[in-house]
Amino acid sequence: MFTRIVIGWDGTPESEAALAWAVARGVGTPLKIVHAIGGSATSSEYLRAGGELSGERVRLMDVAERLRAERPDLSVTTETAHGSPSSVLAEELDAQTLVVVGAPATHRGSRWTVGSRLAGRHGGGTVAVIPSPLVTDASADVVVGVDGSPASMAAVEIAAAEAKRLGGELEVVHAWIIPPGWDMAYGEYSGDVEALEAMHRGVLDEAVEFARSLDARASGRLEAGPAAEVLREAAKGVALLVVGSHGGGGVARFLLGSVSHELLVSLPAPVMIVGPRG
Repeated sequence: MFTRIVIGWDGTPESEAALAWAVARGVGTPLKIVHAIGGSATSSEYLRAGGELSGERVRLMDVAERLRAERPDLSVTTETAHGSPSSVLAEELDAQTLVVVGAPATHRGSRWTVGSRLAGRHGGGTVAVIPSPLVTDASADVVVGVDGSPASMAAVEIAAAEAKRLGGELEVVHAWIIPPGWDMAYGEYSGDVEALEAMHRGVLDEAVEFARSLDARASGRLEAGPAAEVLREAAKGVALLVVGSHGGGGVARFLLGSVSHELLVSLPAPVMIVGPRG
C-alpha cells in the first residue's frame, strides 16, 4: 500500500513515539526520518565553521545509526531541512507515502498541531498522527469511519490493508444524526426518521461490502450521534483509526475543524487521515 514512510522527528517524546510506531509499522518499507529545524537554507545559525554538519544533523544521524544497529532489517535514511515542520513534511506527501508525526500530550496555545496542519493541506497522501505515550497493549483491530464519500471509501481501502497486515478485525463505523427539530416531535416524524436511518444503513452496508471484497474481516456499526464522538468511542483500545479527508487547502481546510480535526485534538488511538485520490 505504501512504498515509503516519512517520519517527522525533533527529539521530543512525541516524535520518539511517532518513530517507534513507524519502525513497528515499517517492516519491509523504507523509512525516512526528517527533522525540520527552522530558518532558511542560507541561515548560518545551524551551520558550523568549515562547513561541518549542524549539531542537529549529527543528532539525527545518531538516531538513525541506533536504529540500524537495533534493526538491521530496516532501510533508514535521514534529512535535515530548513523550514516549518508542516511545510517540510508536506513536500513529502504523495499517494504512495505515509507521513507519520507525533501529537503533543496537551494543546496549549493552539489546536492546530503539525498533524492537523498536514492533514489539512495534503492532496492525495496519508498522514498518521501518533499519541504520546504510545499504547503498547492495544488490540490488533482497526476502525474506519465512513460517510459515503469517495474519500471515506479510500479510507476503507487503506484500513482493510492495515487490518490484514495486523491480523485484526476491521470495524466500519457510520454515524448519523436526526435533523435538528425532528426529535422534538418524534411521533410526527417517526416515519421519516426510519427512512433516514435506512438510508444511512445503506451507506454502511456498501462500505462493509467493499471492505469484505478486499478480504478484510469486516463488520459494521451504525450509531446515532456526532461522528467524532462516535468514532472516538469506537476506537478506544484499537490499533488504528482511519478516516478520510475531503481535501481543500489553505483556509478552506478549516473543514478539517470538523470530524478529522476533532479526532486529532483528542486522539483515541493512532489516527490515519487519508487524502482524496487524484
